[in-house]
Amino acid sequence: MKPLAFWTIGLLVVFGGFAVIVNLVRETDRVFVVVDSSFQMEGVWNRVAGELDKIDDQRYSEFALATEKTSVHSWGDTLRLGAVRPFAPCGFDEVPTYPEISEADELILITTPGSCSTDQFADWKVILIDPGGS
Repeated sequence: MKPLAFWTIGLLVVFGGFAVIVNLVRETDRVFVVVDSSFQMEGVWNRVAGELDKIDDQRYSEFALATEKTSVHSWGDTLRLGAVRPFAPCGFDEVPTYPEISEADELILITTPGSCSTDQFADWKVILIDPGGS
């Protein structure tokens, strides 16, 4: 019985050590999210938080968040939209100036059909929240 106990303890130590090393060596992915906060988003605004929650469920990732008008927060463990409310017309001219774009491993835009053109976001993952959907 003693050899089995020693063998089991040894096995647990080896696999536990392996798990710790993998967690320490694993690089964190950086995900930069831009949320369209224009008038056109008013009808789907209550669903934006759910989309952000889905995104920040990714393991081994950190997130930065901005709207097309201003930065909301830099790198952190979660996406927090805070008190941002949809206002003003849509315009994505400010987006290319965010420094997080060059630091990110993944770029995501959240918008709705009929808002601004997303042609300039060909390399981004574009999440379209359909006003008719649930």
